[in-house]
Amino acid sequence: MNTAGQWQAWVNIKWKPGTPVDAWSKWQNNQWVKGVWSTTGDWDCSIWLDVKTPDELEQFVWKEVRGNQWVEQTQTHWAKQWWDARGDWKKSA
Repeated sequence: MNTAGQWQAWVNIKWKPGTPVDAWSKWQNNQWVKGVWSTTGDWDCSIWLDVKTPDELEQFVWKEVRGNQWVEQTQTHWAKQWWDARGDWKKSA
């Protein structure tokens, strides 16, 4: 699926202390989840979502993510890919 030029939703997650390493696993079969990354820095995990609207994003965050007992904090954002390493350039922002 070519997503260049399309807005993509992301959720950053900060886990509570003592969170099991597989706390994210319940999302692996969710229809909206395209991928889950372990991260360093201020956030512990990032989830890439296939949602079309801000309402779908909020529905996922409040029903799926915030329902996980190990989630301490979340942050959402949208990103649009302009190009990738294969040389697929998107000329319009």
